[in-house]
Amino acid sequence: MKKFVFLCICLMIGYLISIESSAGTNYTAFESITLTEGKLLENFTKEDYKTYYKQVDKRKFSGWKIYKVSSNVKVSYVSQTLFSYYNDGFTAIDYDYSFDRKVSTKLGISATGSIGMKAGTQQGFKNNLESSLKLSGEYQIQTEDKESYDISLKVDPGTQVDLYIYGEGKLTNGVAANYYFWIRTQRGGFEVFVVTTEYQRLEKKRI
Repeated sequence: MKKFVFLCICLMIGYLISIESSAGTNYTAFESITLTEGKLLENFTKEDYKTYYKQVDKRKFSGWKIYKVSSNVKVSYVSQTLFSYYNDGFTAIDYDYSFDRKVSTKLGISATGSIGMKAGTQQGFKNNLESSLKLSGEYQIQTEDKESYDISLKVDPGTQVDLYIYGEGKLTNGVAANYYFWIRTQRGGFEVFVVTTEYQRLEKKRI
């Protein structure tokens, strides 16, 4: 009887832990992001989860079961438009622009379901999920203190000039489930995004 009660309590705890929640990082707020294949975690549907969870629902004694939907998929993005200036007059305009940009990290993560993320400034998942994902060395936190730009340009009549931050990166996502004594304690989606290159792009076009 005691074993039965203990098992019921464990199952109830597992159920409570598995209640859906979600969390995201700054890359999900980019102005645009394009994948060469697959889709972002935030676009997974209920049907997607139903299909993918079948890959991780076979219980194990302890640890993570992982199913990667996308692995090292190439990504391009526009994170921020710095300025957009147009000249609808008849003479060219000289334009000077200066700005400082602070970059804190080039690694972003997202999670859904009951997969937890570490609190504070340190990026990562709880219960050492990132180690179990066996990601390449590129998926490491990189920090930069400050970037400063001074730009001088000529805006010709009838043209528009746009300056924005363009970048490329790699993305890995999927679903995972964590087990402890054959009891599932966590299950949900995960996503890891790393910036491989980022620079400012200036475009001039006719209006």
